[in-house]
Amino acid sequence: MDLVDIPGGAIRLRRKGAGPPLVLLSTLAGGWMRQVPELSRDFTVITYDMRGFGGSPSDRGFPTNAEHAADLAALLDRLDLPRATVVGQSHGGLVAQHFAAGYPGRLAGLGLVATFSCPHGPTRLLLRMLHGFLERDDLANFWQVLRAFLFTADGAELLARRETALKQAMFDQYDTAALRSIYGQAIEHDSSGWFAAVDCPALVVGGAQDMLFPPELTERLAAELPGARLELLPAAHVPPVEAHRDVNRLVRETFR
Repeated sequence: MDLVDIPGGAIRLRRKGAGPPLVLLSTLAGGWMRQVPELSRDFTVITYDMRGFGGSPSDRGFPTNAEHAADLAALLDRLDLPRATVVGQSHGGLVAQHFAAGYPGRLAGLGLVATFSCPHGPTRLLLRMLHGFLERDDLANFWQVLRAFLFTADGAELLARRETALKQAMFDQYDTAALRSIYGQAIEHDSSGWFAAVDCPALVVGGAQDMLFPPELTERLAAELPGARLELLPAAHVPPVEAHRDVNRLVRETFR
């Protein structure tokens, strides 16, 4: 584990394995708990908390998603990596899209998991509802609503058994201000037409039963990326946890 200084703060990162660099991007590194042990057999896996979250301090509050993408470019500079494969999940997928648009020449591969190019219809309404809880500083009800979208009915038993660990890795390190930053930007996100310069292997993964970001949004996102491989997995909003073997296989097949 290293703490690397970048403009505006520092990034707490973890590296494991040997091979081509693979950045697994999410707000907090814990979202990839089922990927790092397996994928580090084939890649140098880099995970980190985004600046302003978890163990990565920020001198300037919570960055915009474009600033998070600039942080990733600065981090790759500090690690002497001209290019890397970047796989982003949920909020990390939005940041990965900003990185692809702003730094396409630095991508060896691009993976987008459980994310979207533009929210619309029910998804926009759900995001606004969740954001409303945050505006009222109502974290308890925010979590109760959000957790209903994380897993399929078949995966509910997994959530019940591991809720404490999952909540700690994926939620407890946030406060309302942090979550307002994430969800406020998600409501306004629109990457339509961003990816014309992206020229690398691309993978778009969604949950076939994701009610928060449904398959229609996954398919629209894949259509924005030239030549992207599209996969809908037997999962809801967290395929890297609920369908981790499939996610690991797809990353290997696409980027190894």
